[in-house]
Amino acid sequence: MSKRRDLEQPCLLNQSLHFDQTTYPTYTEVVVLNRDRLYRKGDVLTVKVVAIDKKRRPKPYGGDFFHTRLVSCDRSLQASSAGHVTDHCNGTYTVQFPLYWVGNVSIKIQLVHPSEAVKILQSVRQVPNKRDFHCTFVELTTKAYDTRQCFSSNNPSLPPHRRCDFSKWEANGTWICQKPEKLPCSAIAKCRWKKSDLSRVRDLVSQEEMKLFQKPYLEMELKVNPKEPIRFLEAELPTPEHLPACTGNARESGASLGHWSGKVWKSAVCNVRVFTKEDIQQCLANKTVYMQGDSTIRQWSERLKNVVPLYYDNNSPVFRVANNNQWNISVRYRFHHFPVQGSDWIDFDDSRYTVDELDATQGGPNTVVVLSLWAHFTAEPLDMIRSRLYAVGGAIHRLMRRSPDTQVFVRTGTTREHVKGKLEFYLLASDWLAYEITEVIREVFRADPDVVVLDTWDMSVCQPGKDNVHPDQTMVDNQLNRLFSHICPK
Repeated sequence: MSKRRDLEQPCLLNQSLHFDQTTYPTYTEVVVLNRDRLYRKGDVLTVKVVAIDKKRRPKPYGGDFFHTRLVSCDRSLQASSAGHVTDHCNGTYTVQFPLYWVGNVSIKIQLVHPSEAVKILQSVRQVPNKRDFHCTFVELTTKAYDTRQCFSSNNPSLPPHRRCDFSKWEANGTWICQKPEKLPCSAIAKCRWKKSDLSRVRDLVSQEEMKLFQKPYLEMELKVNPKEPIRFLEAELPTPEHLPACTGNARESGASLGHWSGKVWKSAVCNVRVFTKEDIQQCLANKTVYMQGDSTIRQWSERLKNVVPLYYDNNSPVFRVANNNQWNISVRYRFHHFPVQGSDWIDFDDSRYTVDELDATQGGPNTVVVLSLWAHFTAEPLDMIRSRLYAVGGAIHRLMRRSPDTQVFVRTGTTREHVKGKLEFYLLASDWLAYEITEVIREVFRADPDVVVLDTWDMSVCQPGKDNVHPDQTMVDNQLNRLFSHICPK
C-alpha cells in the first residue's frame, strides 16, 4: 500500500501534470538498504524506491501508488506479507517489511499508478454525478410509469420545482431525481445504475491522459536490485507465540499487521484463531448479527449461511434474514442506500440508510453490528463517504448509549479486479480510490472506543488468491476469523 502524510495528498496538490516526468517502471530503482546485514525473524527490512522518468531523470515529487509484498521462496511455507510505504514527496519512497518467518524471501513491488495517473484519478473523483442512475415512477392504479435520471450529489442545474428530493440530512445522504411530468414523487418504485453508458466517465480524460492507464505505466512490477533472495534466520531470542486476546482496544482497532502462512492469516497484533464450524456455532449462539453495507459484507453473510448453517426467511436481494433455530442464531443483511453501482433494478422502498438501521437497532450483549461501506463509493467525491461515515458514527454512539454492550465493527476496503484493463473501471474503481476510502475509515473510526475497525487492506494486498472485489473462500474465511476472534476472544 502507499502511505501518505494526510488524505489531501500534499505530494500532489501543487503539481501540474508533467507527462515527460512520469515514473517509468523500467528505470525506477528499488534498492534493499543494509543488504549485507544479518536479518532475523522480528527485524524490519527496509527498501528504498527512487522514481525515475523515461529520460532517466529522478522525479522531484512523489505521489506514486504501489502495492508492496514480501513472498517466501519456499513454496511449502506459502508465506506472504504487505510492506508499508512512506512517501517522502521528493520522488523517493521507503518501504518497510516486518519479518514474520524464517527463510529466503523475494521482494515484490508493483507500481499500480504513477503520480500523474493518481492526479487524474483525484481530479475525476471530484466530479459529481458522473455515473448514470435512473429511477422508475409507477402509478399503481393506472399503471402509468415514467423513468427519470437521478443524482447522488446535488445538481444545481435542476430547479427545485423539477426535482424529487429523497435526501436525508441526518444521514448526510443525497438522492435527487428529475420529477416526472404527470406522476408524484411518492410514485418512485425502482432504481439502478445504467452500466452501458460510460461515455460521461471516459470524456473526463483526454487522449494523452488515457496513456497513463495503459502499459508500461499501469500495474507494472519493478526490478529489485539485487535480484537474489534475502535470507532470514530465527531470532536470537524466541519471539512470543501467544498474542493477547482480540479485545478491540485502540491498539488493535484498525491494525492490519500480519502475514499469510499457507491459507491462514496470522495477525501480529492479537490472537486471531481459526474457527471451526462448531466454534462458529458456539460463538454466535443466541446472537443476532446485523450486516449492513455492500455486497462484500453480503459475501460474509452467504458464507455463514453455508457454514452454520442458516435458513432464509426471505430472499430479497437487498434485505435478507437467515436463522438457525438450534443455536438461536440470526444473521440480518441489508444493502446500504443509494448510490448502488449495480445493473439490476432495486426496489426503492427496500433501501434504507445505515443511520436509520442503526437507530432502529435495540442492541445489547447478544447483538453484533458489522458495517461495510466502501465499494460503491469509490466513484464519488471523497467528502461523500467521509460525511456519511460521520453520520454513521453518530448513530453508533446513540446505539452504544442505549446498549453499551453492543459490539460494532467497521471493515475497510480491499483490492479488486479490473475487468480487461478497461479505462472506465480504473476511473470508477481503481485500488487507489478504494485505498483512499480505507484511509478515511481509519481516520473516522480508529480511535473511536465504540468501534472496532477490521482492517482488511494488507491481507488483500498479499493474499494467496487473485484480487477480486468478491475474493475467494480462503480470504472470506480469514476475514471472518478476525471478526469471530473479537466477538469471542476466549
